[in-house]
Amino acid sequence: MRRFITASRAATLATGLAAAATLTACAPPPGRDSGRVGVTETTRAERDSAQILPTALVEFSDQVASQLAEDLQDLPELNAGYRSTVVFGDIVNKTGIVSTTEFEAFRTRIRQDLLQSRAVRDKMRFIESRARLEDLKRREGNQNRDLLQDGSRNTRPDLNEDYTYFLNGEMYRVSRGNDRTNLYMLSFNLMRMSDGEIVWTNSPYEIKQAR
Repeated sequence: MRRFITASRAATLATGLAAAATLTACAPPPGRDSGRVGVTETTRAERDSAQILPTALVEFSDQVASQLAEDLQDLPELNAGYRSTVVFGDIVNKTGIVSTTEFEAFRTRIRQDLLQSRAVRDKMRFIESRARLEDLKRREGNQNRDLLQDGSRNTRPDLNEDYTYFLNGEMYRVSRGNDRTNLYMLSFNLMRMSDGEIVWTNSPYEIKQAR
């Protein structure tokens, strides 16, 4: 009986070791060997840099997309029966050390997050640049004219400037101690094309970094 228990345990142990070896063989290489790390992981190079952390930009873009999708139902300007057009507008970059291209990349991430929501897709369409907006105006701006009336009135155009908005960004940095401590402040807003009124802005996002 004693020998049977010992053999059983040995068999179980052997099976476990074999399974572990199989899992080890199938597992992806660890990050330190491949150089690949998690998106939210902060590396030593990032800690030593005065630039805003990529993780903060991910968090910021998620916050903007989440808030805009939530506020969409309560904004009268975006609930008037038109499908609003959102154009990638200007980015005011006053950081001095962070490329505007990085902010543009995370603005695109905001759009990608928003387009995951059907409610957003039903109420908004996105255009990547002012140049594309001008092309769209040429193609759509003269449609649906009521020629039986005055021959010039646009009764219900597909592109209506009252329901066209620019998604603008503002990025600022306050620095102390030769860039050893930096406070970043980031925001996005929707500005109506027809009169320049800001109809929506995200909650303030701030991050302070010391190195």
